[in-house]
Amino acid sequence: MSQAPERGSPPPELELPRDFPGLDGDDGGGPFVDHGEVRRAIRDLRAGITALRGSTLPGMSATWTGPGTVNEVSYRGNVGREQAGSWDAADAFGGNIEQAYAVFGPSYERLMEYVENWADAVEQAISNYEKGQRDSSA
Repeated sequence: MSQAPERGSPPPELELPRDFPGLDGDDGGGPFVDHGEVRRAIRDLRAGITALRGSTLPGMSATWTGPGTVNEVSYRGNVGREQAGSWDAADAFGGNIEQAYAVFGPSYERLMEYVENWADAVEQAISNYEKGQRDSSA
């Protein structure tokens, strides 16, 4: 799927590894895609994303749910000039951390949203393909 030159460069070519989940040999017209295996890979991906999002645990702060979660990055990354100190080097370091936090925190969240949107799109494409196969063979 390439774009016209006036709309930007074409997407890069993507070559999937031979053992990519759901690809099973060649059916003569390209790789055979095992829809069940692709759906399983997407379920596993979603489980990982859910773990990264974190959740509020009973008896714990709403901002702490485990290593690497969005909430943890938000809580632990929210350090700035006030926390670093008032001397010149600490103030500069605090300013850098504030700037990094302002970019990284929302970017981390957006990355997970993009992955979830991609997973939704792949699942919808599989459903559309299967519906087309059923409707055309009726």
